[in-house]
Amino acid sequence: MKRLYLIRHAEAEFMGRGRGDHGRVLTDEGHAQARHLGELLADAHITVVLHSTADRATQTARGMGLSADLRPAEELYNAGTMGLLSVVADLEDAVEVAALVAHAPGVPALVDELAGPDPDPHAAASVLHHYPTATVAGIEFSGSWADLDGSRLFWAARG
Repeated sequence: MKRLYLIRHAEAEFMGRGRGDHGRVLTDEGHAQARHLGELLADAHITVVLHSTADRATQTARGMGLSADLRPAEELYNAGTMGLLSVVADLEDAVEVAALVAHAPGVPALVDELAGPDPDPHAAASVLHHYPTATVAGIEFSGSWADLDGSRLFWAARG
């Protein structure tokens, strides 16, 4: 079974202060949330973290402090489910556990799409109707990164 952890970036400032939406950075609370996400995921054996190039997503990915290969992808910025899936599909089959840090509404929509017919009830209750910043959902599946066969929501938490 492969695992994919889908993360909505941590709390960011409301306005980009002249840097636009792409340049919005994490608040102090957002930095704390990113560290907490790292603590939650420390034993998940994540080897690759795909992340949006938006400052808040990059800071979240780095702030988790995981010993993983950080891979920025411009395509993840404001991507919908198809855009997110196309980046995930390019992962090497040798990767067993990966994380993706991106944005709403794409991340919550993808979690909903991949939750499967029998999601963990606690995880489903915490993310399928509300997906605040610094939320992570774990999806497990068989097959390749390109098809995510038999996907199932198995875990969720908030950083």
